[in-house]
Amino acid sequence: MKGPLDVSEEEKLFQAQPRFSIIYLLFLERRVGFVELQHLLGLTPGNLGHHIGMLERGGLVRTRRIISWKPLVMVEITPKGADAFRSYVVKLRGLLEQIPDGLLREQQGRILAEEK
Repeated sequence: MKGPLDVSEEEKLFQAQPRFSIIYLLFLERRVGFVELQHLLGLTPGNLGHHIGMLERGGLVRTRRIISWKPLVMVEITPKGADAFRSYVVKLRGLLEQIPDGLLREQQGRILAEEK
C-alpha cells in the first residue's frame, strides 16, 4: 500500500534542488536553452549537464541541438516528465495542506524572533 510520502522513481529525481528547478522551469516554459538555464540557475556547464543527463536518462527531458548561425542546445520537457512533475506537485500540495495553520504561525513567529 502506498502512503502519502511514497514517490515514483521519476519523482525521486526531483528531490535534488537543481533538478527540481530545471524541471520546474521546463514545466512552465516547455523548452529552454542550455545557456539560459545555466544563467537562470547559476550552475556551471558541467553541473547543469550532469543534472540534465539524469533527467534525460529518466525520460523526463530531452535535448536537441539546433544549428543556426551558432550551435544551440535546447532542453525540452517530455510528456512523461510533465506528467511526473504534475503528479509530484499534487502530492506536495496534499502534504502541505495537512500541516495545521497553528504550527505554521508558531514556526513563523520563531523565525521572526530570531531575526530581531
